[in-house]
Formats: sequence, C-alpha cells, structure tokens
Amino acid sequence: MAGKSSKGANRLLLLSRNVWWFRQQVPAAVRKVIAGPQFIMVNLHTADVIEAKKRRDELEAQTAMQFRQIKMGRRTTLELPGWKPSGPRKAATLGPSERGAIWRETLAAYEDADDDEALSFARSVAEDEADQLRNDTQRRAFADALTGREEVAHHLDTYLSTAGLAPKTTEERRGLVMRFARWATDKGLTLDRIDRRQAGKYVGEVIDPMHPVTQKKHLTSLRSYWKHLARRGHIDLPPGMPLDDGWPWNGQQTVKTGKRVERGSKKEEERAFTDEEVKKLLYSPWPMKRPEWESQIRDALIISLLSGMRLAEVLTLWVEDVHDGVFDIQQGKTEAAARKVPIHPDLEEIVKRRVAGKTGKDWLFHGLKTERDPGDTFGKRFKRFREGVGVDDKREGTRRSLVNFHSARRWFTTKARHAGHPRETIAEIVGHAADKKDVTFGVYAKGASEVQRRACVGDVKLPVRE
Repeated sequence: MAGKSSKGANRLLLLSRNVWWFRQQVPAAVRKVIAGPQFIMVNLHTADVIEAKKRRDELEAQTAMQFRQIKMGRRTTLELPGWKPSGPRKAATLGPSERGAIWRETLAAYEDADDDEALSFARSVAEDEADQLRNDTQRRAFADALTGREEVAHHLDTYLSTAGLAPKTTEERRGLVMRFARWATDKGLTLDRIDRRQAGKYVGEVIDPMHPVTQKKHLTSLRSYWKHLARRGHIDLPPGMPLDDGWPWNGQQTVKTGKRVERGSKKEEERAFTDEEVKKLLYSPWPMKRPEWESQIRDALIISLLSGMRLAEVLTLWVEDVHDGVFDIQQGKTEAAARKVPIHPDLEEIVKRRVAGKTGKDWLFHGLKTERDPGDTFGKRFKRFREGVGVDDKREGTRRSLVNFHSARRWFTTKARHAGHPRETIAEIVGHAADKKDVTFGVYAKGASEVQRRACVGDVKLPVRE
C-alpha cells in the first residue's frame, strides 16, 4: 500500500491526468483520535512540478504540525486547505452494492493510468473511503476529487487578478460570482456540469427577482468569468461556439419587473450635494474618534469637488501624476477616463502638502496604500463622516442614501454647467466619452483647449464658510 513515495524529490506527490496531487499517510495514533481516513489526498491544481513541490512543502509542514498537536492532545481534527474529511467510519451502513459503486468510481478515475503505484494508491483509498461514504452526495464529492473536477470559483482569483478592473468592480464581481458558486455547491454542481440548462435555472431562481440594474451586473460578471474560463481552456464549449461568447450565460433573458410606473412611484436617483451639505462636510467640527482621518477625508473631498474626479482616481494619484499644473490621469473606468485635469487654484495648498517629501510612485494619499481595498476602506470612512455631520438622504423603499462621495463629482458638474461652460468641455474634464451621435462635437471637434478647461475648473467655487 502506498504511503510515502520512494521517488525522492517527488515524495508525497502523485501525478494523475496531468494534475499533481498531495498524498500523505495518516499515522495510526492520529487516526484513532480523528476517526479519519488512512490517507490525506489533496488536488494541487497544477501540472507544473515545481509549483506542485512548493504546495506540497506547505501542506507537508501543516500536516506534520497538526499530527504533533493531535498526538499531544492539543487538537482533535485535521484542517487543511482543499481537503474535506469524510467523517467517522461507519462501515456497517454500507451494503455490498454501495461498496462496489465506490470502487468502480474510484478505479475509473485511474483506468488509463500506467503507474502501478497510482493504481495501488487508488485501490487503498477506495477501500478506506468505502467505510466512510454513506450517501450519494458524499460519494459524488469523493469521485469529483479523484477525477479532478473543480468547484465553480476555483479560477476566480486568477480571473480577477488579470481582468484589469477597478478595485470596487473587482470586489463586486467577486461577490456576484461567489453567490453563484455557493448556489452551484448547494446543488452538487462542479464547473464542468454548468451548462445552459443549469444557467437558466439560476437565472430563474436567483437573478429574475433582482432589480434590473443588479440583474445586468450579475449576468455581466458571470459572462466575463466564463469568457476567461473558455480562453484558458478550463471549460469545454459546444462545437462552433466562439471563445468570447460568454456561454452558457449569453442570451439568458431576465424577467424585468416593475415596468409600469404608477403615480408617485418614480424611483429617486442619486444626486449632487447641495451647497448647504457641502458646507457641513467642509466646515462642521470633526465628528469621528480618529483625528488622523480628517485631512485624508476632507482633502479627498475637496479635490473631487474642484475637479470632478472619481473616488478611485483621487485616492490612487501618484506624485508623478501631478505635474505642470494638472492631474495626469493615466487610466480609469473608461477609455475617456485617461485625461489631464487642471489643478484648481484652491487645491494648490493641498497638493503642495501631500507631495512634500515624496517621489515618483508614492501615493498622495499614502495612508491608504497598505489597505487591501483602498476605495472600499475610504468609502466606509466617508460614509461614517458624512452621516456624522448630518449629510444623508435615505428615502422609503431605497437601500442606499441618495448622496455619497460621487455626489461631489455631480456637484462639480452642476456648478460648471451653471457657470455657462459647454457640456463638451465639462465632459472632457470629468472623463465622460463624447456623444458619437453629435457629429459636430462627438466626431469632428478635437476637444476643449487648455484655456477652456482651466477656465471651466476655475469657475467652480466652494461655498463660503459663514
């Protein structure tokens, strides 16, 4: 029976169908305590032997430590990433036919294996697991592990790390895909079992009852993830289906609810701050217990009020992005987001203070650089600050306040328009795409001049403190 491998450098590793597995024999003394299997087997999800060895070494260290703790009476369970124990042995609950089913599923996973050691290992694990698997769900999960079937969210981190999304969008998509992943797990569905029929079931059960805006975000997130899976070869598409089609989520029609608008039922839209609200945000006594956050929050707010910049654009400014009297935004939410925004004269003190002693790629808002999600962290702080100074607008039937940090961007746009500047100039400053239907300004005109942009920004004035 296979325990530790005799292959030296490849100890505790097993290659099956071009995927490396970690396998570790559980000492008898440990098995008596945890009433668990004779072997631990974990799919390492890689065909690269070097990467497999790294993951093997991490698991080996964890198992060795936990074995010691169990023998010393400090713990009674094994907890390893990617491994789920089947539970205590209850062989009497399985009949001969059930044992046979498990054996067939187990050996089928290795039917094309030429490695005698692998086949021996499969037999030993099957024999051990047959004493533990008591129902169809457990049997299916065991067969999935042996055949390398993957959970829906297995490639999600890789997708999000390569998608080039803004931090807020990244976390939003993670949450939406994970919601489907949990649904699939509850249904006993692995990644290879998701087809158009299962996608349609999910749309009907979960997405249809949502608000139309959320429906669109949910389907967009799932289509984008499945495009990534198709391009990387993680899923098989129907014959002739393009890689970027988003199957099986393409063409899924959602039920649009609430189309009829009754008298007085018009949905309230998020809005710009009023001047009175801006005064409260700028001049009210600091309402929070963390005084070190005050300059961070109020500086970012003032920059947005006097530039129309988005929250993520303000928070991730580098020192080298501030030069020649402009905020030089290199990338953003859309193609039009890359632009040069004139620095308002009233921002010169803030900018000078925040670039002092910094160089190159140092952040203007350096206090947020170490946060896992700077935008989300700042957004929560700003919400507490906003509510603390009495700036809020929650309406019956709405989940969110109608004012938030984005209201500063709306305030800038409103004030620039009231100052008489053309919408095309304002759109260029705030990073909105030109209207292609307007041939004169959207196609032929080449944008506002620097003088026009500076005049537009300069005409926006903060309300005076009373």
